[in-house]
Amino acid sequence: MRSTSGVLAGTGLVAVLLLGGYVGWRLLDDEPTYDPTTPLATQCDEVPDGAERITFEGDDGMTLGGALVGPADAQVGVVLRQGAGQTICDWLPWAGDLAASTGARVLLFDRRGRGSSPGESNLSAEPTDLVRASDLLRRRGVDDLALVGSSMGNSVTFAALDRLSAEPCALVAISPVLASSDSHGTVDGSAMAGLPDNVWVVWEEQSSGIVANAELIETEAREQGRSEPHGLPVDTDDHSIGLVEKHDQVRDFVVDAIDSCRTGGAA
Repeated sequence: MRSTSGVLAGTGLVAVLLLGGYVGWRLLDDEPTYDPTTPLATQCDEVPDGAERITFEGDDGMTLGGALVGPADAQVGVVLRQGAGQTICDWLPWAGDLAASTGARVLLFDRRGRGSSPGESNLSAEPTDLVRASDLLRRRGVDDLALVGSSMGNSVTFAALDRLSAEPCALVAISPVLASSDSHGTVDGSAMAGLPDNVWVVWEEQSSGIVANAELIETEAREQGRSEPHGLPVDTDDHSIGLVEKHDQVRDFVVDAIDSCRTGGAA
C-alpha cells in the first residue's frame, strides 16, 4: 500500500469530458496528492531502479512533480503525457521498461491537481507545462526529443507542438483524444499545428471516437506533406495504459517509434 506520508489533500468528484468520443469519470475521494519533493517510493508502489524525483515550475510559478528514468547521458529524450485520470505512478513501471529498451531518458510528470502536482487544476496551462518539461530535458543534455501522449494527454501534446523550441524527433499518439474540457479550462490540439515529420499512432479499433481521431491525425499528416505516418490499429477496446500493458505489439510499436529518432524516422 502507498504511504500517506507527504500527502497534502485530494478529495472530490471530478468529471472530465474528453471530446472526440471518450468520456471519463473518476472518483477522487481516495486519491491523495503529495508534496512535489516526496520520494517516488512514497508516492508510487513500483519504482524502477535509478528513477529520479524531479520538480519544475510552470509559467505561473506552480511547482510540478515528476520523475526521470533512463541513462543520464542519453542523447534521445522522451516526454510522456498521461491521461486525465492518471498519475505518474500508473506509467512509471512502463517508462522504466521503455528507457531500458531504447536507451532514452524518459520524463513524466503529474498534471496540475493530481499526484505530486498539488494545487489548482488548470487544463489551459498544461501545454505550456509540457513545453517546460521538454526544456528541462534539453537542459540536461538531450539532443533529440520525442513526445508520447496517451488519451487526453494527446490534446496537450498536440496543442504544445507549435510552442516547442525544436521539432520533436517523433510524435507518438496512444488512444488519441484531441480536445478536452472540464471546469478547469480547455485544451484543444485538433488543429495539429506544427506536426513533425515522424508521426506514430496506435489505437483501439472498438472505440469509434478514438478511431476517428487516429484517422484525422493520419490524414492531417499527409495533407501537411509530412512523411507517411506509422499506424497500428488493435482489435480491442483497451484504452490508454491498458492498451500498452495488455498488447505486446503496442509496446514494440512505441519502442520502434523512439528508436526511429536515431534512424531519421525509419521503422
